[in-house]
Amino acid sequence: MKRETLLLGALVAVCVALLTAALVMRTRARGAPPVVAGGTAPPDAGGGGGAVGAPEAGASPAAGAAAPATAATPAEEAGGPSFTSEQNRREVLLFFQEANSDSLGPERRKIFLTTSIADQAKQIVVELINGPQEAGLLPTVPPQARLRGLYLDRVGTAYVDLSSEVSDLHPGGSDGEIATVYSLVDSLIYNLPEIKRVHFLVNGEERDTLKSHLDLRRDYQKDLSIVDMDRKGAR
Repeated sequence: MKRETLLLGALVAVCVALLTAALVMRTRARGAPPVVAGGTAPPDAGGGGGAVGAPEAGASPAAGAAAPATAATPAEEAGGPSFTSEQNRREVLLFFQEANSDSLGPERRKIFLTTSIADQAKQIVVELINGPQEAGLLPTVPPQARLRGLYLDRVGTAYVDLSSEVSDLHPGGSDGEIATVYSLVDSLIYNLPEIKRVHFLVNGEERDTLKSHLDLRRDYQKDLSIVDMDRKGAR
């Protein structure tokens, strides 16, 4: 009798297990998502297939989301500086040789008003090399010469480095050399008070003289005694 009772209990247990398995299989067949730890559905529940929170292709950002910031370029800023406008240029006096005297005559010219004194000084030297634009004035620097560099030290000495044409193609003579040197010296110091004296280099080296007269081993200071400031170009 006991043996039959045990067999009957085992049979009931098997039947219960089979019924439970059948119910589980039927539930999965209907598409119910399995439950994961924590009681939440997996990220891809519902067939989205993408990462959680990622918008679908072509979808616009959610309302209130901040757009990425883009930095404006200087050209886009209202009222930004333009180095081609007249507001960013300054007037200077350049000193050239007068055609009818040994004096230097002033001519007005405009250069870019940059923050660098050395850069303004370079522009002045280049304009002197380009020569005068007014009648009655002559160039003081051979037009073939080039400005190789210009350096300003802490005590106000400007080192002007010119190519060899400044001496090789110079017509010579003491008056001509004086005109060349003081054309450069007076133009730089008169317009740029930060420059106190000028020292000349040729091809990066010191020369004894410009051609054969004026000493290039010394520093030069402003001397307006040879400048005709009464000329119309000075007003």
